[in-house]
Amino acid sequence: MTHTHDDDVMSFVYRNTTPLDQEKLDAFFGTIVSIYGASMLRYKGVLNIAGLDRRLVFHGVHMIFGADFGKAWSPNDIRETRIVFIGKQLPADIIKAGLDGCA
Repeated sequence: MTHTHDDDVMSFVYRNTTPLDQEKLDAFFGTIVSIYGASMLRYKGVLNIAGLDRRLVFHGVHMIFGADFGKAWSPNDIRETRIVFIGKQLPADIIKAGLDGCA
């Protein structure tokens, strides 16, 4: 899903039920933020990290990002990573493919 706010600002959502590898994710975000950080106005979401029984709540603005533990996944929950990105001319396909590579 992609939504355009004006000529430069756009948003998209990344969703995936495959658990993400924490080390791969850290490396990917370090790289993507160093390249596109100035254009990444806001990004936030809930991460399904392999080996964790709790959600990881993720948020960032430009080149500053962080995460905190959220509530535990219950047996009935669909463990899904969901991240919303808002930015200026962000390469959604590259970011989504990079996140897929963290699984």
